[in-house]
Amino acid sequence: MRETGQVLADGLCDDLVMKYSTAMSRLTDVVDGLDRAAQWPNTTVTAAFVFGTLLDANADLHRIEVALVVAEAPEVAPWMSRPAHLEALAAVLRFPKLPVSWQWRPEAWSVWNHAIDRAVRVWAAAGGRDQRVLDALAAGRLDGVTVEAPAGTDELRSELLIERDVGRRHLATVTESFHDRDWRRAHRGDGVYPEDHLWWATAGFLDLDDAIRRLDG
Repeated sequence: MRETGQVLADGLCDDLVMKYSTAMSRLTDVVDGLDRAAQWPNTTVTAAFVFGTLLDANADLHRIEVALVVAEAPEVAPWMSRPAHLEALAAVLRFPKLPVSWQWRPEAWSVWNHAIDRAVRVWAAAGGRDQRVLDALAAGRLDGVTVEAPAGTDELRSELLIERDVGRRHLATVTESFHDRDWRRAHRGDGVYPEDHLWWATAGFLDLDDAIRRLDG
């Protein structure tokens, strides 16, 4: 079982270090795809944020990390989940072919959490790409760019508690449904199996629970 976007990206570029200019070119490919998708019916992606090493011009770049905000209920897209309809969109936009890993983030939550410690918005459904931000990233400077981040440990812990509660309910739902034929049929296809969804639900809950324990410890 595997985290689709992460593992496919790992296979492409874990042993390679991209040039910063190459990473920016691939980020432009992501934004181009989102511009196209915004014109399609039923597309729920409302914003895209970059996080991770691309925000540090001096870091070695193995992949571009993107947080995709969606107009979906948190129960549809809990942490580390791979909802089939959203993954289908990512596949159409050829994200698995790019050195990109992505996380789905419901609008109701902050874009940041323990794994997304800083995030910069590069695209929004309402206005398209933010060229000013893309230019700033290309120059390796974040001066004047809004960086989304928790105000402190208390705010981060509050967010993680919310996400963990949803993750627990999601894990319970997946576990209870795991042997149901209709559920298994609906969660199988394109190289993904019910076992993958169970793994993602388990990994997401444990990841959040571990992060809270670290904060409390």
